[in-house]
Amino acid sequence: MRPPPAVTVLAPPADAPALGAALGLALAREHRSPVAVLCVWSPQHARVGWRAPPMPSAARVAATLTARGHDAAAAGRLAVVRLSISCEEAASQALRVAAAAGAAPTVLALAGPRAAAFDELLAMQDLVVVAVSPQSDTGLARLATAGLARAVTCAIPRADPGRRLAAAGLALLPSTRRAIAAPLAVLS
Repeated sequence: MRPPPAVTVLAPPADAPALGAALGLALAREHRSPVAVLCVWSPQHARVGWRAPPMPSAARVAATLTARGHDAAAAGRLAVVRLSISCEEAASQALRVAAAAGAAPTVLALAGPRAAAFDELLAMQDLVVVAVSPQSDTGLARLATAGLARAVTCAIPRADPGRRLAAAGLALLPSTRRAIAAPLAVLS
């Protein structure tokens, strides 16, 4: 049996949580896991959107993570952990969460530029996904993936209902699935 995948998403603050949630839901489905763990880091606390009522497995994992001192909440099939604003503390928290996730796939959504404090953690991931908008400079994507063994870029999905459903922990609509197809293909 393969170990659950660990993936990091580097994306702008408005996009990272939804993209991370979409990848988490897809990985949970692919690996037949009832839950995925999503860690979200942002240099400033982001507004939390609507969350679906939690599935029992997500609620159990979130409760376990909360008991271990993490800021965790369940949403649909996701156990969502909000990491500290401090990069160093967030990297340490993300390592502890991944260790506690057990058989659940983990996704680390870094909502901002790549920080050196996360480099060791990024090197340990099965894949690093850099989300870029069609208007982005391709040099930024190359800079973000520099020195990483397994990295891929993907387009930021349109702001549509699919993103909101994924961020809520509910479902993946075809538009969101298409946006994350490249990273999923690399992991398969």
